[in-house]
Amino acid sequence: MTGIDKHSATWAAVSAWADARRAAIRAEIDNPATGHDRTQLLRGQLLELSGLLALTEERPTIEINTETYGL
Repeated sequence: MTGIDKHSATWAAVSAWADARRAAIRAEIDNPATGHDRTQLLRGQLLELSGLLALTEERPTIEINTETYGL
């Protein structure tokens, strides 16, 4: 996957939409009238939006040691 330009106008629009959607979801979750099943669905959506926004975060490279120790 190619990197996402977090300074692009497209990403700014996507992240603004996701932030607004996350705020709306949190408000609905905090509403005592929201049922348990609906709350669980909203929590899943919140996790997905958080994952989307995390795509621009730097992640450390994991090195894989291919040493077989004589096997």
